[in-house]
Amino acid sequence: MSEQEEPQQNTPQVQQPESLPALDKKEIRVNVTDNTKRVMYLIKEFLLNNDYVNLISGTGGAPISVRAAESLVRLGYVHYELIKTDTVLNQKERRKTKLLVKLRKNTDFKALYDENEEIRKRTQEIMKSG
Repeated sequence: MSEQEEPQQNTPQVQQPESLPALDKKEIRVNVTDNTKRVMYLIKEFLLNNDYVNLISGTGGAPISVRAAESLVRLGYVHYELIKTDTVLNQKERRKTKLLVKLRKNTDFKALYDENEEIRKRTQEIMKSG
């Protein structure tokens, strides 16, 4: 005779949703009305005095955040450290999404920044004199 085995209970493990990491004040909030070039400028200015920056945006500002971050990565100013999304249901059962992009400046950030500032100043002088 064979022994009957008790059926194993396979309870699915529910993962608790991970919320965005606790943030300090090294952040730039990007809105749908912001301009990509302006956000890039703000990031570079912010990184002059800091090692990293958190870009935080909602659904509308996410494309602008991504464009600005990707442009700075391609130009060699920064590298991605963290990309995270979070979805929260508000009181009216509507979803509210957030995007966090953490950028850390590269070792040659200052040299690239100074070189770009020199080019920008020369361009402004040419525009004024022309």
